[in-house]
Amino acid sequence: NFKRADKYTIGTELRRMVNDLLLKISTFNDLKREEKADFCTDLLKDIGKLQIKMNLCQELSVFKSYKSWYHAAEMLFDINAQCEKLKKHFEGSGQNHGGSAPQ
Repeated sequence: NFKRADKYTIGTELRRMVNDLLLKISTFNDLKREEKADFCTDLLKDIGKLQIKMNLCQELSVFKSYKSWYHAAEMLFDINAQCEKLKKHFEGSGQNHGGSAPQ
């Protein structure tokens, strides 16, 4: 529901960023267990960039309504929280995998 002028510039950029993020997320299950924590770190960086872009759009009143922005921001916040939890899980579980037992 962007304004006409913003639909083709900022809207296109946001759609590209979201599509890139979704494609990246879709590769998560193909990774080896020891690669997942680093993957989550990279993913969190991309999420942060998208959050900044969305907040800028809200400040510039690009979204047609606050409700539209809030719904998108809420979904992105949930994805960020899930990624943080996965990162912590794989950082913690990776300590005793693939090597010798601690001495």
